[in-house]
Amino acid sequence: MIKAVKYIFIMLGIVLLINASILLLTVNFTLGILLESALGAVILLYGVYFEKLKSKKLVHIIVCAGLAVIIGFCSFLYAYGSIDNVDYTEKTVIVLGCGLSGDKVSNDLAKRLNEAVFYHEKNPDAVIIVSGGQGPQEEVTEAFAMKNYLLEKGIPEDKIIMEDKSTSTITNLANSHKIMQDKNLPDDSVVVVSQAYHIYRAVSYAKAEGLKVTHLGADMRLGGLPSCCLREILAIAKMWVFD
Repeated sequence: MIKAVKYIFIMLGIVLLINASILLLTVNFTLGILLESALGAVILLYGVYFEKLKSKKLVHIIVCAGLAVIIGFCSFLYAYGSIDNVDYTEKTVIVLGCGLSGDKVSNDLAKRLNEAVFYHEKNPDAVIIVSGGQGPQEEVTEAFAMKNYLLEKGIPEDKIIMEDKSTSTITNLANSHKIMQDKNLPDDSVVVVSQAYHIYRAVSYAKAEGLKVTHLGADMRLGGLPSCCLREILAIAKMWVFD
């Protein structure tokens, strides 16, 4: 039994490290990839030295409790964001940016935009705000690339508004709200679109802005989920403490 548990931890650590390495080669570097690498290394070392640590009950409690908290919190985030509550009568759709590949939207960002396209098919009167500035590894602003993607999908240009100054979720919502006020768009009829794991924090910031929001969660690559959820846990902790 002890050897079986040992090898389970070793394999889990190796899987996380391999997945983080693949992400490093395929997407822009993020804090989430660093966190996934660190977690994988800790789990791997724990597995390797599992038998030697069997008398260290405190170590086992810390590691197992930490993993339980991470898995439980990630499950909550994904479940919360996966239960869409849009009614397709909202006046404004805010699509949050999440990184580019050069001057093109990333796979995950494309999934968010596809949800906006689907929403537009059901409610073509809604205005779509694409929100995202330019990151250090990006050739254009996220909003610019997002607008071009929507245009290619047949969304009318007069239904798309760019918000290209923000650099974080909190500024995404604050700047988008300012645009809504400038254009006399109602505060009580807004959809926020993002990946499921990100919905909880996005909705929290939107409510803090005084917006009444529904949400629409997009799918994502399974391999990107661990790093994104780990980074999201830290971001939510920061939101609770400081924001």
